[in-house]
Amino acid sequence: MFKSAVSSRKRLALVVVFLATFLVVLNLTTYALYRRARQHLDEELGQRLHAIATVLAHTVETTVPDSLTTADVGAAMYEMLVPVSSENLLSNIVLLRPDGTTILDLAGYSEPGEFSPFVDLDFGAVALARSGIAAWTDLYRAGDVYMKSAYAPVLSGDGEVIGIVGVEAGAGFFAELRGLSGVIVSISLGSLILVAVLGVVFFRQSRSLDRAQEAVIRQENLANMGRMVANIAHEIRNPLSIIRASADRLRRRYDIDDEALSYISEEVDDLSRVLTGYLEFARADGAGEHAPQSGLRILRRSLVAAHTDAGEKGVVLDEALPETDVEIMGDANRLRQAVLNVLVNAIQATEPGGNVTITLERRGREAVIEVRDTGHGIESKDLERITDPFFTTRTDGSGLGLSVVHTVVEEHGGNLAIDSTPGEGTRITMSFPLAGA
Repeated sequence: MFKSAVSSRKRLALVVVFLATFLVVLNLTTYALYRRARQHLDEELGQRLHAIATVLAHTVETTVPDSLTTADVGAAMYEMLVPVSSENLLSNIVLLRPDGTTILDLAGYSEPGEFSPFVDLDFGAVALARSGIAAWTDLYRAGDVYMKSAYAPVLSGDGEVIGIVGVEAGAGFFAELRGLSGVIVSISLGSLILVAVLGVVFFRQSRSLDRAQEAVIRQENLANMGRMVANIAHEIRNPLSIIRASADRLRRRYDIDDEALSYISEEVDDLSRVLTGYLEFARADGAGEHAPQSGLRILRRSLVAAHTDAGEKGVVLDEALPETDVEIMGDANRLRQAVLNVLVNAIQATEPGGNVTITLERRGREAVIEVRDTGHGIESKDLERITDPFFTTRTDGSGLGLSVVHTVVEEHGGNLAIDSTPGEGTRITMSFPLAGA
């Protein structure tokens, strides 16, 4: 159970790392696509404005003499430029002298003869056009609107730059591109949520599969060890009974008051208790009919046996039992066996003068039995193996007590939880289905 929990935590960490990596890659990919689309649209708009400015510059060249003045711009020029502006969705068309003064400004930002503000705003592109090279500006914002401009030189017959044509257009689709970016981010988040849900489902299914596989392996191991232990225990138990009976007979027949004979009986009893533990472990087949059982009766019968051990060691055994009975669905003998094993372990782990407390309560659809002690506790490294067969931290322990408890709890479809703090004590909680639940 504890190994499965560790494995599940590792798997959860891998799922979290995978989702985090997926999120980073997804966001980087989305940002790269957005940047690429933006650059492509920016390039396309610049080339379109470049072409319009170049065509308009050639048109002006064919309609004016070798020098360009305000007087050269008549009604025909306006009639030609206005439809061009409308058809190409331009926000402005300007016609400038090489020195930057305005000849024509359809939007009216500057009057003829005034210095055009576009010379300073679009200095690089204007400078290239003044040198005879058509160019466009970078994308810029005017309020909430993205704008772009292009400038082309107007040449005289001998190739001298006599003017500059500038066109400006808004790029409304860039605002839409930002909206598209938001949609892409929303889709990315939706995909992340979907992947997270799938990851959780996979994690739970994988954990359930691990538990099922561990349960099968555990049952196979327990069955094999159980058969072996039962055979060995039976073979040893018979000679031990003969030894004890012989020692008692010698003491009674010859009225011998020798400590050695007492030691023989005591040691045989200790060995018998160990063998009983082995036989209890060997009985891991869930034998017995499950029926409603009195929780109070099970605990009280277990306490009768545990009080003797507690009294001999000087441990205080406290009870916190409910007035109303709590019925458990299960086998009475196996349930008493599990409770008694937990109590004996708690008493053995507690120093003289310490306390062991047992409680019984109803929690929802479960009967919960809890045993707390003030003993030396269990190290965290040992918690993962504490229910493994034959694992023990005591020199005189068989390592079967909690293994039997774990088996009994599983037989009854319950849950075993062990919480311990070294130096402070241990709490063992056994949850069983209520009768009729």
